[in-house]
Amino acid sequence: MDTNCIKAWAIARSLHKGANALGLKFTKENCIKPVLLNDKLISFGTSKGLVFTKQNLIILHSKGFAFPELRFLLSSPLYAFRKILTVKKIGYSLKSTKEDKRFLTLLLGVGLEATSVYMNQNQLCSGIMGNDTGLVEFYLNGDERPIASLDKENGGKWRVVLNQPMKNPRVRITFKDIDIGIQSCLGQLNPQVSSSLGKYTIDGYLPLMDKIGYCARITGNELPILIT
Repeated sequence: MDTNCIKAWAIARSLHKGANALGLKFTKENCIKPVLLNDKLISFGTSKGLVFTKQNLIILHSKGFAFPELRFLLSSPLYAFRKILTVKKIGYSLKSTKEDKRFLTLLLGVGLEATSVYMNQNQLCSGIMGNDTGLVEFYLNGDERPIASLDKENGGKWRVVLNQPMKNPRVRITFKDIDIGIQSCLGQLNPQVSSSLGKYTIDGYLPLMDKIGYCARITGNELPILIT
């Protein structure tokens, strides 16, 4: 994938993960799971009602609005309208001032999904990650289940799982509270200082977390948290 393709695919994947984080129920009419149609177009769902060029998806991220491809929209206007409502709901939720666990799950899911795309597809990030595999879990202090997990098995790709306990993590990150988790997702914390102050703890194989953190910063510089 070229640079714009990686950016557009990360945006599309993040929007879908955001819908998962919000617990939105999908049907054929409103499913926004992204599909690469060709080297220029990405469809939200297989029904093709809502299709963007990769360049317009990047504009959607940066400006908050972009025109979808009208030929697809006009062929399935009802599907397109329902998908647009889903995308806008995610955008509104990302601008929320209600800093609760649901908001933290949304930010973490969106950010990790974009980072996983970069770890899989971006040449610099994939080079940094090398052959590393394993499970990284993100917890809120006192919770028994992770908020989110980042996982890669041998021969597979990095993927994000939400609110689902898995086995044998190589790294476990625990946020002291919701506010600290949100600040971390927004890149407002210095990792070294915050860890030493006990704002979050990292247990396990630290070199893997260092690599993921570096890739997350690369992703965040190119694609700040979605403002759709």
